[in-house]
Amino acid sequence: MHNYQRSSTPQKKKWQIYLLFIALGIVLGAGLIGYPKIASYIERLNIEKTNEDTMAQIIEQNILNQTVENFKKLPEEIEKIKNPPVTILENAYLDVPFVCQAPFETKENWTHHEESCEEAALLQAHYYIQGIINPTPEDSNNTILDMIDWQKKNFGEHKDIYANELKLLIAGYFNYPEDAIQIVYDADITDIKKAISQGYPVLVPIMGDILKNPYYPYPGYHMLTIIGYTPDKIITNDVGTRRGKDFSYNYDIFIKATDAAGGDIVFIKELPKKNDGEN
Repeated sequence: MHNYQRSSTPQKKKWQIYLLFIALGIVLGAGLIGYPKIASYIERLNIEKTNEDTMAQIIEQNILNQTVENFKKLPEEIEKIKNPPVTILENAYLDVPFVCQAPFETKENWTHHEESCEEAALLQAHYYIQGIINPTPEDSNNTILDMIDWQKKNFGEHKDIYANELKLLIAGYFNYPEDAIQIVYDADITDIKKAISQGYPVLVPIMGDILKNPYYPYPGYHMLTIIGYTPDKIITNDVGTRRGKDFSYNYDIFIKATDAAGGDIVFIKELPKKNDGEN
């Protein structure tokens, strides 16, 4: 009996040590697996807090919806000048309705709209100009599909389009006068601010891998709508995610992303129509 007990006790301790190491391995492994998810969650919380702080600044300074009114109050003699001087506002915000590029925001709808960022970005600007405040997902979805069909007939295919082709789409599909469609090549922050200060939403291509929106994971070409700015943030309606309404970005990152996609911006030089209550 004594010999058996002496031989079994070390064996038992040995297995206890093994089990302890196994348990530690499981705990550490679970931590390593979970850490990226935790870090991603914290990053998204910080981004959402930044978006909220940016919009709080706009609201606190009573900028909401005032940008267009400021432009309309320019002296009549200045408005008659062909190229009137533009007063760049310190803060500006246009209440542009948000349209996700997959308007129904379902997995099935995304299969039809993985490449619909240009159409959705343009549609937001069109709704704003027409005074449409609450477009329905059905109307947006049908219009985006119709715009894609137009491109297939006129461009030969549905593909990524840049400033010159975007201008053709705006004029050809929505019938805006060509002289009302402005392209600024190699645009900078000042060019963007000038357009927004006059009341014009800005359409801009970007590269997703530089912009790094965690809700829009695709690394390549993308297009969104600029709707405002503060002294250090560009405010957008980013059609690539259902969370894209009022999504803000730092100037330096945003300009890098636009430069990598060509650096050109497009906007329609028409102010919004007065809404009559219909959507």
